[in-house]
Amino acid sequence: MTRESPIRRALTQIQNFIGPGTTRVGWREVLIAGIAALVGIWAVYALTNWIAGPWAAVLMVGSMGAAAVLLFAVPHGALSQPWPVFGGQLVSAVIGVSAAMWIPDPALAAGVAVGGAIAAMQLLRCVHPPGGATALIAVIGGAPVHELGYLYLAAPVLANTAILFLVAVIANYPFAWRRYPIGLARWDEPPAPPLTSKHLQAAVRDLNVVVDITPAELDAIARSAIAHATQDTSPLQVPIGERYVHAEAGSTAKDSMTIHKRFEGDKASQGRGRITLNVVRREHEADAEARDTSID
Repeated sequence: MTRESPIRRALTQIQNFIGPGTTRVGWREVLIAGIAALVGIWAVYALTNWIAGPWAAVLMVGSMGAAAVLLFAVPHGALSQPWPVFGGQLVSAVIGVSAAMWIPDPALAAGVAVGGAIAAMQLLRCVHPPGGATALIAVIGGAPVHELGYLYLAAPVLANTAILFLVAVIANYPFAWRRYPIGLARWDEPPAPPLTSKHLQAAVRDLNVVVDITPAELDAIARSAIAHATQDTSPLQVPIGERYVHAEAGSTAKDSMTIHKRFEGDKASQGRGRITLNVVRREHEADAEARDTSID
């Protein structure tokens, strides 16, 4: 067994710490996302500047710029779908304005705004990262934003969100594989996997963290993975550990046999599980067939 060098081990640890990168995409995807974001942010800036002045426009674009990354670069992400986008922005705006109005200390108000927005988005299942910036801007946006009060929800927050949403729908629609929202997307589906969407969603829930993937995309990934697996001719290696086995005839001795397995130290005769193998051809039948072939 080759021993891994310290340098390679250190590089592996650094790579594991940094984590995997995002999905590699082609130049067409880059151009679509970039041009659509350009149009969306230009419209957002113009509207916010008209409503609340240049300073508020600069702050608001900070929030909507983050939203644009999700809607145009990750249009099928769970955090990019309409409910997280609209729900996350609006509930965050409500909490941010309330904190600004009722908490005189700006530092405490800012913390309550962002922390409260995160908690509310998680409870309402509409986590949208730019919502944190929207809540923060309601506190630190200065007089132009504070004077709006709860009108901050309608304009600029709701108006800007609607602009980005409409641009995302229109810009992505000509491309069937990246249409937004994901319910409009169309792609070639491999054969259905032996798993249902319910099974996949249950597995995601078991992780107990927010996973930025929709059930539809998860199902598509499972289908594609199984399609690739069926075309993979490399040998399959299944690590099963150290076990002791014995074989015995199955219920119909001619057709099957059962292999019982147990770990070292297990006292039960049949161990922790068993595998039943169907007998396709016995050894003496194969020898007889070989002799017949040689005679011919």
